[in-house]
Amino acid sequence: MSALSEAVVEAAALEWFGELGYAVGHGPELAPGEPAAERNA
Repeated sequence: MSALSEAVVEAAALEWFGELGYAVGHGPELAPGEPAAERNA
């Protein structure tokens, strides 16, 4: 029996959201002040 870990849950969630059309972004790239910022502050 395999253990349910955070990594397994995260991988499944990313796959499901990807199927819904969401894109995955790396946190520091989305931080305020960066070109791909999601918010101002």
